[in-house]
Amino acid sequence: MCVRYTLHKTDAALAAISRAIGVPLETPDWAQPRYNVALTNTMPAVARVGGWAVVRPMRWGLIPENERGKVHPRLLANARSETVARMPAFRAAVAARRCLVPANGFYEWKERGGVKWPHLFTLRGEEPFAFGAIWDPADAVLPETYCLLTTEPNELVAQVHNRMPVLLTAETMPLWLGDTPLADGELKALVRPIDASLMESRPVSRYVSNSRNEGPRCLAPPDEAPPEPEFNFA
Repeated sequence: MCVRYTLHKTDAALAAISRAIGVPLETPDWAQPRYNVALTNTMPAVARVGGWAVVRPMRWGLIPENERGKVHPRLLANARSETVARMPAFRAAVAARRCLVPANGFYEWKERGGVKWPHLFTLRGEEPFAFGAIWDPADAVLPETYCLLTTEPNELVAQVHNRMPVLLTAETMPLWLGDTPLADGELKALVRPIDASLMESRPVSRYVSNSRNEGPRCLAPPDEAPPEPEFNFA
């Protein structure tokens, strides 16, 4: 699963999406750099609304229909790509509300020596990308919300976690963004794990483990060495 990511270069990430889909997109004034995006944060998402691709402020965390109205509803950060088209909470969204969530990287944690050690995963050269995501419209109480699709990990991410988010590049972004159903074969092709050779990773400071912490320190090297030899993140 993916429960934390970074969007600290919003202009670059939205520009990459703009080039991929062939539609001009501007960074909204409210979109500030975020180094530690967490569930319930409001972030930019590119969705097709009324036939047009637009940048919308969306809150991370879908709320299933049967949870709405509860004092503490269940928030869904992720949806498994293998079952998303069959699950009641997601099937309408994956058919008609597929969006692109811009990002610069995502974090995963590996437990060693009784401590969870964070690692930052990016594309090579820290090229911006988009998560494959789905969204729900606002209602009388809730704002627009989104969740990220996950898939099996590639060889790089598998060293740390057994799932990874669906990462989209310039070739796959325009195929994912849409408001009409995808054929089963198209969906499976788009949610495959990205080739590990296109990615890189490094350990970062445990400062990022607290979701209340923000700023460039989230990307800093670890303050202390882990108790075991590091994985191969080349």
